[in-house]
Amino acid sequence: MASSEGKKGLSRRDLLFGGFRKLRETSQERLEASKAHKNEQFTTPADNTTTPQQDVKHGRAAFLRAGEAYAASDYEAAIPEYRECIKRLPHHSEARQRLGYCLYRTGQYVQAKVEFDRVLRDLGKDNFSSLYLGLTLARLGKREQTVTAWRGYFNAGEVRIMRELNVQTALIESSEDYELSEAAEAVEDAIAIRKKELLSESAQ
Repeated sequence: MASSEGKKGLSRRDLLFGGFRKLRETSQERLEASKAHKNEQFTTPADNTTTPQQDVKHGRAAFLRAGEAYAASDYEAAIPEYRECIKRLPHHSEARQRLGYCLYRTGQYVQAKVEFDRVLRDLGKDNFSSLYLGLTLARLGKREQTVTAWRGYFNAGEVRIMRELNVQTALIESSEDYELSEAAEAVEDAIAIRKKELLSESAQ
């Protein structure tokens, strides 16, 4: 079961926006995260063990640092911070979602698959992870697994994404010659269009 740190998850816009999400932390939270990072060597016992309270503190600080990089689309910088967060807070599902996304964006598909699989195992169902697990599997050339992952996505409020996934799964199943890279690009194009729509809606 996911801990309270991982239950909040991503908002509707965050599910598609990836690194475009604007963080809502206050300047005080950022200051505390920075202090926690700088003082970490003094608060961690010499034998490298930590108390649960320290793990929560350092895990949250790592999540905030990762979020700054994630919001700036600096996925390489975000990856080690999300890993640190997960090391401290193994059931932080949002950190795993974002880590998987960052790994996907940097072409680390095998590692991305591991993280999305873990989220789905922990939560049972997660549209974001199903969507990007399918993209990851398509990039890895896994036809049947790609279809299975995308069939796990259901969001009646995202008609464009649903329609594109249905089209691409049908094409994959109907022809062995249909390139999975084409399917992935088509789905990414649909996501990009949806991002623009959401940006336009938020600006009104």
